[in-house]
Amino acid sequence: MHHTSRRRVLAAGAVLSAGVLFAGCAAESTPGNEGGSDELLSIALASQPNEGGFTLWLAGELGYFEENGLETEIIYGANGAALLGSGAAGDWQAGWIGSPPAITGYEKFGLTTVGPLMHENRNLKLVMSSEALATSTPAEILENEKIGTTSNSTWSQVLYACAQHFGVDPAGLDIVPLDPPAVRQALIAGQVAAGTTDSSGDYTLLNESDGAYEVVCDGETAGIGINSLYVVTPAFLESNPEAAAGFVEAVYRANEFIRDNRDEALDMMLDYYKDAGVDGSREAAEFSMSFRDFPTLEEALEQMRSGEAEAALRATAEFFVAGGAYESVPDLAADFAAGLEVIEAAAKLRESRG
Repeated sequence: MHHTSRRRVLAAGAVLSAGVLFAGCAAESTPGNEGGSDELLSIALASQPNEGGFTLWLAGELGYFEENGLETEIIYGANGAALLGSGAAGDWQAGWIGSPPAITGYEKFGLTTVGPLMHENRNLKLVMSSEALATSTPAEILENEKIGTTSNSTWSQVLYACAQHFGVDPAGLDIVPLDPPAVRQALIAGQVAAGTTDSSGDYTLLNESDGAYEVVCDGETAGIGINSLYVVTPAFLESNPEAAAGFVEAVYRANEFIRDNRDEALDMMLDYYKDAGVDGSREAAEFSMSFRDFPTLEEALEQMRSGEAEAALRATAEFFVAGGAYESVPDLAADFAAGLEVIEAAAKLRESRG
């Protein structure tokens, strides 16, 4: 087993203004293996330092990238938005980012979606104080209490969908806009009675609080689809289409390893936590992964072909348009058409190996 991944952290201060950030996208250059076909192609992968990035690390640790002719370095950014500028500048060639950054990246510099990394319908949750629930229904809390969420995010998309699920008009919510860690802090401090969360930070909140908080709704309950997405940059795809397909085939093999070898994968996540600078235990890893659904290559290919993956991202884009974050929904059909070609090439690569 030969691990070819290395780690680099993108400083939060590296985020630039939109005008400067995307001005250099045409200058992207992709590292290559001009020395010969036996050499590995060196690429950098974008990731956030949480369980979502585990598949990129795992594909390197298990040698899947190397088998596909790739040597990888992982660049960790605090969030998807922090990674967009470096992607436009050519600092990374492939990886994963959340739904909103994927939309922005496609609109600004042609970032291509090549399939769902994982389905987060159950991972994004609406949590309420048990004390508040003792005297009020979820609908009454939503109508009368303060709710913490991250504005213009899939967290707020889930909140609005859950409000509708409980028969509450989202326009009437008393929302306190907070960064993700601050939502949990506000819940603990009693500053809000409800908030949206995800499993990366929920282990302590939900398992070590003596039942002080309860999950009352999630994306699945509310009937919406939320995906984290594998992406490739346009310069990488244009100059190295075979390598892009190799990246996709390798990461879906990692997805499948997680599904088929759960206990071993959870044990390996402890090493990933150390590499990504995450403070986590095996119990926390098991908790977090229990809410995330990882599609196989075959499943992801079907979701790309059927339009299911595009529909989920389009719903997120439409939510942001309705909230004034975007002026219009970009041409996601063209994005997914390009991405479908890549994932189909990945499937053919796998077929060629028998």
